[in-house]
Amino acid sequence: MLSHPKKRLCSHLKDSMLIGINVLKQMKLDFELCSKAEIERICGLSLLTHDIGKGTLFFQEYIKDIEAGIEPPRHKGKEEKEHGLLSGVLSFAICRRITGSDTMAFFAYMTVSRHHGALINYSDYFKKLKPTASRELLLRQFESIDRASLQQELDMAGIEFDIKGYDASAFRQELDFMSSRAFNSKVRGIIRNKETFILINLLFSILIFSDKMEAISHNAHYDLKEYIEGIVQWRELPASLVDEYIRGLDIKNADMAGWRNRICDDATESVSGIDLKKHKILSLNVPTGAGKTLTALKAALKIRERLNNEESIKARIVYILPYTSIIEQNYEVLQKVLGAHDSRVLLKHHHLAEKCYNVGSTESYEGELGEHLVEAWDSQVVVSTFVQLLHSIFTNRNRQLIKFHSLSNSIIILDEVQSIPFKYWRLIKEIFSDMAKTLNCFFLLMTATMPLIFSEKNGEIYELASGKEIYFNAFNRIDIDVRLLDRLMSLPEFKCRLCMDINKYTKDSFLIVMNTIKSSIKVFRFLKEKFGQEAEVCYLSTNIIPKHRIERINEIKSSSGRKIIVSTQLIEAGVDIDVERVYRDFAPMDCITQTAGRCNREWGGSRGIVTVVRLAEEDTTCSKEYCAYIYDEVLREATHKALGGKDIIEERDISQLSQLYFRQLKDTGSDDASTFLIEKISGLDYDEAFELKGRKESGYEKDAFQLIENEFKTIDMFIETDQRAKELWREYQKIRHSSCDGLQRKREFNKIKKDFYSYVVSIPEKAVKLHYRGVTEMDMLLRVSFEELRNTYDMDTGFLRDGITDYFM
Repeated sequence: MLSHPKKRLCSHLKDSMLIGINVLKQMKLDFELCSKAEIERICGLSLLTHDIGKGTLFFQEYIKDIEAGIEPPRHKGKEEKEHGLLSGVLSFAICRRITGSDTMAFFAYMTVSRHHGALINYSDYFKKLKPTASRELLLRQFESIDRASLQQELDMAGIEFDIKGYDASAFRQELDFMSSRAFNSKVRGIIRNKETFILINLLFSILIFSDKMEAISHNAHYDLKEYIEGIVQWRELPASLVDEYIRGLDIKNADMAGWRNRICDDATESVSGIDLKKHKILSLNVPTGAGKTLTALKAALKIRERLNNEESIKARIVYILPYTSIIEQNYEVLQKVLGAHDSRVLLKHHHLAEKCYNVGSTESYEGELGEHLVEAWDSQVVVSTFVQLLHSIFTNRNRQLIKFHSLSNSIIILDEVQSIPFKYWRLIKEIFSDMAKTLNCFFLLMTATMPLIFSEKNGEIYELASGKEIYFNAFNRIDIDVRLLDRLMSLPEFKCRLCMDINKYTKDSFLIVMNTIKSSIKVFRFLKEKFGQEAEVCYLSTNIIPKHRIERINEIKSSSGRKIIVSTQLIEAGVDIDVERVYRDFAPMDCITQTAGRCNREWGGSRGIVTVVRLAEEDTTCSKEYCAYIYDEVLREATHKALGGKDIIEERDISQLSQLYFRQLKDTGSDDASTFLIEKISGLDYDEAFELKGRKESGYEKDAFQLIENEFKTIDMFIETDQRAKELWREYQKIRHSSCDGLQRKREFNKIKKDFYSYVVSIPEKAVKLHYRGVTEMDMLLRVSFEELRNTYDMDTGFLRDGITDYFM
């Protein structure tokens, strides 16, 4: 019997099990529901049985036709050849008889039956076995199996089960038992909780990773023995690598360097003293510009050293950032620190990252194998985004869960953790705490404005910077002027004020951060006209293509001339721009603080000034202020209360005001989303917790987990600004219209994907449909050709939005 062309079923099952068990053996687990030995047993049995439904006559005829090159193969597109559900039922039967545990057997059924799809609601696992058309199909499939041949495969795979003596009558009895109310009630009382959610995610992740790894390796002629040996032979990465890198830096400000070194030493010393069994939720709460990236990396490497020396645990480091746009600079720093160009040591992953897996300096895996290893985070150090991390935990989808097992024994650094919306705080707290216990995860939350997800006072989180109050007092580089918040200021008045201040402070560079695209463009055009001859006037927002954004940020950082930068909130976190004066349209407290981090960042001679204003359109008596279009009222009110009665706020006081702001949020904000998701997760109701499609009728759509919510529908637009863009569009068209199958076209596109999307902007659908009907539509991607640029795209400010509704990006 075959599992794949030229691959015997028993060999695929054994090799999949070998991969999965070796991955699992490296993990330190602590589940109350079952022991590590029981988890290894059920995981091994699930892997050994996950494809036995391929023993049907229908599948064997189908796969042998493919092997023989017969097109179309028999049963192509027919449900008779599908094997997931049948494999799940047979896996249940085998696991139940071998382990004697109904619960363990049900775990096998849940994971095996869905290993080619997404996990489904707990109740749906029973519904599929009721006397319906699906049961009749299962019976037809089972009766088509040559059980004598399948017995040989089971024997060769080492599965002790008499499939020859397991006839159709026994199979019907199995289905009756599995779909019975009594069995449902028994299992429901045991497994419907958050711990089981984590365990199912783990078992499912190992299963789908191992299954795909084996199949891909077979197709690519890759030596699995080499991979399995690599699982246990990790490169040593001492914390001293960070010290060596710091010594080689050319740091101009000695005071800044001194404080950064002191903070780094403080955090490292704290790591040396923590209880690794108790302190798994950690924080690094220090000022902006205090060297958090290197300090966090050294702390993580030190934890990794201790885990290896004290518990023989090989820990992965996962560095998480809020935005794709800032991954590159952090990745480059880590690459220099670790001296790594090998994906087995350091890996970058986000939706635009190249799916190429480098092995040493001369070899790389592309295609299926490279993509699989990248998507699974198969590396010692991974750099990725909040979206990738959280949507690999809070999901039911196969492709996203494939990396979940890589979180076990991981030290997860969450940089700019305040980016997590308040409504998910309790969800994050409960699931992260459970993962820390069950999967031996360490979470390091890092920011200058620490949200109250965990309570330091109640011992829920351990601060590594023991002298953080001293550091916040020392990093007193700026003043935040909030005297103008008692009234609305019109945009014309704001322009006049900017004009006066720019003329008055002739040596200073300015950053103006607006809340909406349209207001930012108005301010930019005004300042460009007034000061374009005497300063570098620059515009940044998501309204311009990423290629131009990156070029402008690099130009700003490298230029020594006077700069006037107009931007939206994309400037807030991770963009190392440094100016003397910042103006910020009113926003939540954490946004104001992040923007302030772009002011006097490198501790110049004079104090930086951040001025916060409340802007509206022309008529302040009837116009709605810009911030009200963008930010929730609860966030705005909490900020007003934190800043109330203040005139000038010194940087040293920002930390205390941020805590006041976050406490206000906890008192007044709604965490209904967390309550809903915790309930659904605990009940293993995957569809209701995570699926968005087709949810409007049920009323659950707004509650499904979604880290980034789009308030309005957008359309991607490819902007053909230069010759390279023209070439990329031609390549895209060639790939799109090629005769290759969809998977091959996707792989070909992945080769140009990063460059291609550097010319893409997401524009509100309404704006596109109302004003730009002449573009060529390709699915949900529109092209603006080079010839159409004049009427569609401005090289300074991006997509032309004059006369349309304002949007924030």
